[in-house]
Amino acid sequence: MLSKPTLPRALRRLGDERGLTLIELLVAMIIGLVVTGALLATLELALRQNTSISDRAQADRTGRTAMNAILEQLHSSCTGFGSTAIQGPSTTPVSPLASTGGANLWLLSAYGNSTSGNASVSSVVQHDINWSSTGTSNTGQSVGTLTDYAFTGTGESPNWTFSTLSTANATAKVLAKNVVPLSTSTVFHYWRYDTTLTDSTYGELIEVSASEIPALTASKKIAQVTISYKQAPEKSARSEVADTREGHTATFTGSVVLRFTPPESATEGATCT
Repeated sequence: MLSKPTLPRALRRLGDERGLTLIELLVAMIIGLVVTGALLATLELALRQNTSISDRAQADRTGRTAMNAILEQLHSSCTGFGSTAIQGPSTTPVSPLASTGGANLWLLSAYGNSTSGNASVSSVVQHDINWSSTGTSNTGQSVGTLTDYAFTGTGESPNWTFSTLSTANATAKVLAKNVVPLSTSTVFHYWRYDTTLTDSTYGELIEVSASEIPALTASKKIAQVTISYKQAPEKSARSEVADTREGHTATFTGSVVLRFTPPESATEGATCT
């Protein structure tokens, strides 16, 4: 005959089946929250770094393509026979186009012309590489669009004839959006050789202000153009505002030095190196 369990044995059996106490449950919940929070923080950091890398890669690709396009135009701005490669526009441009300056690079080019290598060029193209502001970024920086406006000219050098310099008469090609000048509204910088014998900088390149460019003479031509800007990634579904935070942009600087033909030649046309 089975004996009834004694009271101490019964209490021990009940204690073995009591489960977790409230304190133990709270400790387990806190540990779980800490682990989950750490995992979420790691995931957020990884996503943020992935976005930064993706934005920078896109900005680098866009900015590099635009820079290469501008440099190619400058390297082909060699019309010679009395024409100055880098100069002011042939006539007063219609807004939003403006004269040669920090936001507008005007140049003559025979790039892509079948007669560009001949002794006589039958036509040239006058380009305005134009930077126009489109607003501000998420860090308050001024951003804009780089556009190449091209006008085909006819006639003979140096008396080329062009249509009215307005966007309506131009062949426009957008080079890049979300372009940030490194200095206020200035993407293009111009340089000439100092030809004044008494200057301490004689023979050296000196920067030319935009106001000086229209008055430059045959002996004071633009000898170098420098392009500098910061490229932000294209706008995405994440935001309609350009993202110019550190780590999301790429900075570009490029220069082209123009070489003038030797003085013993009949005329002093410009060629490029």
